[in-house]
Amino acid sequence: MKIVPALIPYLAVLLGMHVLSSAWAAMLFYHAGMLLFLCIRKSSGDWKKIGRGCSPLLIPAMIVCALAAPVVYFMWPFLRISEHALVEWMAEYGLTGAAWMLLIPWFSVVHPMLEELHWRGIGPEGAERLCWQDFAFAGYHVFVLYELVYWPWLFMVFGILVGSSFFWRWAAERFGGYLLPVLTHAVADAGVLMGVWLLIRR
Repeated sequence: MKIVPALIPYLAVLLGMHVLSSAWAAMLFYHAGMLLFLCIRKSSGDWKKIGRGCSPLLIPAMIVCALAAPVVYFMWPFLRISEHALVEWMAEYGLTGAAWMLLIPWFSVVHPMLEELHWRGIGPEGAERLCWQDFAFAGYHVFVLYELVYWPWLFMVFGILVGSSFFWRWAAERFGGYLLPVLTHAVADAGVLMGVWLLIRR
């Protein structure tokens, strides 16, 4: 059943962050779960799709996704629950020092690649409309961010992520590969981390 792999990030966040108080534990549980289901599905062909699917939309889409950095940086005063929420949250879940610095390349390269392989693999074959996997993908991010972001803004974050999931599904089907979804996803993730990095340095 496809609902089981869709629950992996929720279980990983619950165990890693709310039991072990470790963002790294949550991410590694999530990645291990995705790799497990990729092996179960025998999706060796999906790995080959990472290098396929280039399109004229690639550069414009990457530019749009790069806007995540200024959006996080300039919108944070409006999004945050409290002035010190971000620094306190990062410290609580172990994202300081070397753990934080290692997260940046891992989250920007490994994470988006695994997520695209995983979520595209459990999504429906057609990309004609929104599906429950789009909402499941967006929902686990809200599960992570609810302690950081003032709740009315979580609806906006949720909507953006639902739309992003649909766009990546559509692009993978339309262009016959995961190159555009993986690269734009990576740019978006790197942009978010860049915005966070700038915030904690000021």
